Parts: sequence; C-alpha cells; structure tokens
Amino acid sequence: MISAELVEAREFANRLRENLPARIDAAALGVWSKAPFQLLCAREALIWRSEELARNACDALGREDLSVAALLTRALTENAALVWKLWEIVDARHTHSPQDLNDLLIRLLLGSRKWPDGPQAMQILSCIDRMDKAVPGVRASYESLSEIAHPNWSGVAGLYSKPDPPRYLTDFGRGLRDTKSTVDMIANALLGSLGLFELAYNRISEAMPEFLAELEPI
Repeated sequence: MISAELVEAREFANRLRENLPARIDAAALGVWSKAPFQLLCAREALIWRSEELARNACDALGREDLSVAALLTRALTENAALVWKLWEIVDARHTHSPQDLNDLLIRLLLGSRKWPDGPQAMQILSCIDRMDKAVPGVRASYESLSEIAHPNWSGVAGLYSKPDPPRYLTDFGRGLRDTKSTVDMIANALLGSLGLFELAYNRISEAMPEFLAELEPI
C-alpha cells in the first residue's frame, strides 16, 4: 500500500522537476559583484541533484528497496542542509566582508575534499547540525538513515536476514522481517528533507531582490 507520505514526496519531486532552471545569466543580474551569481549557480546545481535523488528515492521506496531509498534520502538531507547554508549566508550577508562572502560561496560551489590546495567542501555534519537547531529532529533522522546507508546491522542483517535460534538457522532474502517502521522512517525523512529544501530554496528567491539592490549596479 502506498503511504500518504510517499504520495506527498512524489508531489514535491514533481514540483522540483517542473522548476528546474536551464541557465543563470550573470549579466542579467545587473551587478558587479560575483556573489549573487555564485550563490545561484550553487543553488541551481543543488536543485538538479535533488530532483534526481528525490525521484529515484520515491521509486525505490515504492519498491521497498530500502537500502537504496535510505541512501538516496540521506543524500537529499545533505542537499537540504547545503541549500539551508546558502540561505543562512544570504540572510547574514551583512556580517561578512565581500572576500569572506566570496570564499564561502566558492566553497559551496567548487568545494572538494580531494584537492587540499583548492576550496574545501563544507563539513556536511556541521551544516546538518545548524539546520537541526532551527528544525529539531533533523540530525536524529539523518543518523537513522545512516544506520541503513552504512553496512551496519540495520542496513545489512536487519534487512536481509532472519535468524531461527532454536534451529540454528538463518534465512536470507527480502521482506523476511516486518519493515513497516523502516519504511515509515525513510518516507518521513524523505518528505521532511524535501520540505526543508523547498523552504530554503524559496527563501533565497525572496531575499534576492533586496540583496541585488544593495550591490553596485553595472
């Protein structure tokens, strides 16, 4: 049976797909500062990634491919945390120097852990913890997803095996245990992450006219 949460998550995913941007034109922003362009490039790449993750997470959850659904939902939570970070940067832009603002946005746009001499990627758990301060429960949800995403008991033996101690046997397969609580947890995390992503994404849109008006026009 398809849950109401999964139906709503698909509606979120469909909205993302219907609003995927094709281009950001730096000149059209009308300011000399690179910050708005950098910010929007990071945000729009995140919505493309999030649509792909959300669409496939919904499909996996509908099939009860729970490892895949948890992995994709966990990645979507990270996306929500990063777009939330972008929103925080815009909201607190007056506390940053132009160089600090540039450095933060470059880290979000080009950050990596692979090249030590380049912009360093944001520490994702720090971003999740900041979002958790505003929306308590985000970190706990992320940790529950991580238990399945990692090869821990919840994501391996707990999903694909069932012991029969009196007979000294263990059966392997899918659906051997009652997975309703796991399905519900992933569905709620998916829906919550999509909601937080959409909220932060839209708040950035609302802040952009004022942000652009503060900057030197071309």
